[in-house]
Amino acid sequence: MVDLPYWAVVNLLRGILSPVCRIEVRGTREVPAGPWILACNHLSHFDPPLIAGAFSLPIDFLAMRELFQPAWFGFLMRSCRVIPVGRKQADTTALKTALDRLRSGRIVGVFPEGGLRAGKTSVLEGAPLTEGVSLLASRSGCPVRPAVIVGSDQLYVARNWLRRPRVVVAIGKPLHSPLRGQDRKEWMARLAEEMRSLFGEVKRAHRLEEVVLPKTPQERWKSGR
Repeated sequence: MVDLPYWAVVNLLRGILSPVCRIEVRGTREVPAGPWILACNHLSHFDPPLIAGAFSLPIDFLAMRELFQPAWFGFLMRSCRVIPVGRKQADTTALKTALDRLRSGRIVGVFPEGGLRAGKTSVLEGAPLTEGVSLLASRSGCPVRPAVIVGSDQLYVARNWLRRPRVVVAIGKPLHSPLRGQDRKEWMARLAEEMRSLFGEVKRAHRLEEVVLPKTPQERWKSGR
C-alpha cells in the first residue's frame, strides 16, 4: 500500500509519455529487489518518470530540494518516496534518509553527475562523478548498479513529440560498495567507467542513430531535433 501513490503517478506519466516516445529497455525488468543503489546519468527533466516506468520495482529517487516547491508539489514528491537533497553542501539529513531506506530493503536512485549533463560535462563523455554515491554505498554496504538513459533530451523539442523519438533505459551489472580503506576517487572512477562501457554497449546493441545520442537542450533547440 505504501507505494500506491508512486505507481499511480508513474503509470499516469507513463501513459502521457509512451504515446510520444518509443521506450526501449535493457535489463531493467530482471533486477532483484533492494537494497541496492541505482546510479544513472542525467540528461533531462523527463528522466525520473522514464526511468521509473522502465522498472517493475519502485525506486526512491534523490532530487534537489528546490523541486519540492510549492508545498503541494513537495507533498506529492514525498508521497512518491522522493528524498529531498541540498546541492551546495553535504546534506546529512538526505544521507540518513537514504540509508534508512536501504536498510528497509528499498532501491535508492541517484544522479551522480550533480545535475543535467551532456557533452564534455557528462560522465558518458569522460567527466568525473560527484562523490556522494560512494559515501552512500560505503556507509550502507549496498551494491551500486550503473544505469544509462539515452534519448530523453529529444523531448525538449516540441516537434519531436510527433515523431515518437527513441529513448533507451539500460542497467548494468552491480558494483560492490567501496571496501574499507579503498580510495573513494578510485572507486568513483571505476563506476564512471562502467557507465561509459554500458553506454557503448547500448549504442552498439540498439544501433542508435546520431540524432538519439546525448545533446544539450541548447543544441536540440538550435537544430530543431
